[in-house]
Amino acid sequence: MDIIRSDEILPGHDKIKAFVLKDPTRVDDDDVNLFLVKPPPAAVDLNLHAPIECMAGNLCHLCRSALEFFSFWLAVNTAAKTAEEKEALETLPPGCTVHIGSRTLEQGEAASCHLCALLMAKIRVKRIAMHSIAQSNIEMCWQSRADKPPTLHFAVFHRGHPRATNNYLNILRLRFWSASEFDVGLLGRLERHSNTSSAQSASNCLQWLRRCQADEDGKHRQCNTSSAGWLPTRLLDVDSVVATSRLKLVTPRDTPGAFVSDKRYMTLSHCWGRVALPTLTTQNLAVRLRDGIPLSQLPKTFRDAAQVAHWFRVRWLWIDSLCILQDSEADWQREAVMMYSVYKNALLNISADDSPDATWGLFREREPAVTMPMSLGFPRVFGGASFFLTEDAAGVFESVNSTPLAKRGWVFQERQLSRRILHFTSHEIIWECCAAAPYAATETFPGGTPFNTAFLSSAGGKPKFQSQIDVGNPTDVQALYTTWDTLCKEYSGKAFTHVRDKLVALSGLAQQFQVAFPHDEAYLAGMWQSCLPQNLLWEAEETSAPFGAEEYVAPSWSWAAINGPIARFGKMDDRPSHSLVEVLSIDTKPAIPSNPTGMLKSASLKLRCYLRPVEVRPDYTKRPWYMMAMRSGGKAHRLTVKHGDGREAITFDNFHSNAFYYSFDVLSDQNSGPESVPGYFLPLCMSQPDEYASLVLSGLLIEKIGDDDDSTYRRLGVIHVYHERCHRIKYTVRDDADDNWNTWTTLSRLLVETHECFQKLRSERGGSQKNWRKAGSGEVEEKIGREKKEKGEKNDEAAFHETLERLEIGSGGSNREIDLESVSPLERLYYLDTTALAGSKVDGKLERMVPQEITLV
Repeated sequence: MDIIRSDEILPGHDKIKAFVLKDPTRVDDDDVNLFLVKPPPAAVDLNLHAPIECMAGNLCHLCRSALEFFSFWLAVNTAAKTAEEKEALETLPPGCTVHIGSRTLEQGEAASCHLCALLMAKIRVKRIAMHSIAQSNIEMCWQSRADKPPTLHFAVFHRGHPRATNNYLNILRLRFWSASEFDVGLLGRLERHSNTSSAQSASNCLQWLRRCQADEDGKHRQCNTSSAGWLPTRLLDVDSVVATSRLKLVTPRDTPGAFVSDKRYMTLSHCWGRVALPTLTTQNLAVRLRDGIPLSQLPKTFRDAAQVAHWFRVRWLWIDSLCILQDSEADWQREAVMMYSVYKNALLNISADDSPDATWGLFREREPAVTMPMSLGFPRVFGGASFFLTEDAAGVFESVNSTPLAKRGWVFQERQLSRRILHFTSHEIIWECCAAAPYAATETFPGGTPFNTAFLSSAGGKPKFQSQIDVGNPTDVQALYTTWDTLCKEYSGKAFTHVRDKLVALSGLAQQFQVAFPHDEAYLAGMWQSCLPQNLLWEAEETSAPFGAEEYVAPSWSWAAINGPIARFGKMDDRPSHSLVEVLSIDTKPAIPSNPTGMLKSASLKLRCYLRPVEVRPDYTKRPWYMMAMRSGGKAHRLTVKHGDGREAITFDNFHSNAFYYSFDVLSDQNSGPESVPGYFLPLCMSQPDEYASLVLSGLLIEKIGDDDDSTYRRLGVIHVYHERCHRIKYTVRDDADDNWNTWTTLSRLLVETHECFQKLRSERGGSQKNWRKAGSGEVEEKIGREKKEKGEKNDEAAFHETLERLEIGSGGSNREIDLESVSPLERLYYLDTTALAGSKVDGKLERMVPQEITLV
């Protein structure tokens, strides 16, 4: 979001004490951050304290003082009844300073202060340098609520910079749970150990697997589905480590006898980092099969993974760098195709979430209190009730979602395909399987988390698709397509060492979904043919740009061609829309013919469509933040619509109204970018108007490549045009017309009447978005006429009756249906206009766009 300084807001707004900063990537209404506008006093007035009871653990004097001020604020807030008392309450800030600098915070953690331990754990998760904490204040604030304790927000504010949204980092949110209602069974045994390699940690992991395999609650069917007997090409023998201190490589095909008793295996997800890893090559393959690799040559993460496999008495382990030949393109191609099966059929996946490279290992030292909820009583409020305080769902799973591993593209697919995952984080082990929340478990909540949502992702959902929908037994195919779009949006922002892997690392997921789409004709560079053309309307983030020309990744019309995250997939809203193009042919050439979902050599779409020359001129004028909050963005972006010969037909901006919206596929922001982008508008979809939104034409901004005779184009971005501006795209006025203004006015009146009629008929007869049924003309006429009168408009009764007659809506009210889906895509653009314009005085003055065939690459 834009930087907002507190001194921009305080003048004239002295009662504003805090902003609620909503995170648009989240789905939980309570998942917000608070921005405290005024800095609280450095020390809390000792007279402003109300007692608290710490039911378990310790609190340092600074943390206790802050919580006792919060208790006092709650007591005053609860007692305030009169206007005078409520006015007095406004003098109390909804926040206070907890620590100034890092010294007292580190001292509190060393003394086992529960709150200091939680704060330090979050600082480590977010990888904030302690020298930065030394120059900062840690503040606690809350929203005003009288019926229940509000969420406590803890933020880091750097003292050397102005108080602004980019200098106010919310690091911890503590949620209250009533001790009388909270399921204490989720907490398991109340003792916690100081290392995640402890026997108790191992016991928790074994219990989670047993509970998942038993499926006692009936939610783990997908977790227990695998291809019986399937094994990877190569595996590592964990038992050989115990016997010989060497990790031996085994090929199941050549040694079938070793797999008769147990075919279970585990996989490892890890960051390669910049350190040199031991790898499997064609030169050392024979030695690894015969002798193995000494344990001393393995990085710590690999050694720890063997120990975790030993917890479960699982003999076989799969690690990519040790099981795939790293110097053989042919072997890599064969194994890349099988990634889907490797991860899907593993017993579970070991995930080294907190390790930027393989030398860090899986296990971590920790303060035991970090994995225990705080337990506080408030004698003077809420009837003296006691509460458990825990992080909210986003905070609990942040140690998985915001780590170096979570940023890697290959790991995204590994996590999606694995049926079960053990996440080794900075302070605890977290269990994730195919079941939806609350079946995720952590060492804080070994009995299961209390949240309705888990593992919230930046795409606005749960990253693991099995927790949302059963691909193997889909009941709603459309929901499955939506899930695919959500996954691709999340995946689009992941990082790759080699950009050519962007489609390859999604290939396994595509194979998984392909099973659920047996009637879909083709998979196209991250999209499905049945979702065209709507899925071509994806929108890139401003920080994203196409990959360079030096290495081909995907066609320009695919989101996979963008190096960076995608902001939106498909249309701007959920209204049903109608395709306006005909897909004549699709040509994809995979780099590996046996893997059509993987790397591409080339891909193109041949379309029969409309094109209109246009030019977009962005407005980069700097404006105050309050103007940027306007619906139109406060910017006067301009769209010029041209004639076929390049002459300007009309230019309109969107400063005062939603005339159009655009997004370029190049790096830009609200303050800088290309000054002008000429090209062609290719309308892909039409959304009909309803009571909440206007007519919309959505399409691509494309440019011609090659010479003038070439019909090959590439994508530059997207454009959405709204309301009557759509008519300026669809039509041009003939050169011999000398009354352009009257022509457009008449055209707009006739077409608005037409679409209003259809909307009224649909609402009155309960028709679907696709079908508008006819009604008696008198009833429709009366309603529309009344609305016009209320708006002070002239009710042209003759013109209105003429429109009704042309639409074949007579007084008899026949049951004829109008279904745009039954009309060819190219006819839909003009179909509803035809009856309204036929025979009118403007019909002969208008020219339509002419369909043409193009190739989009």
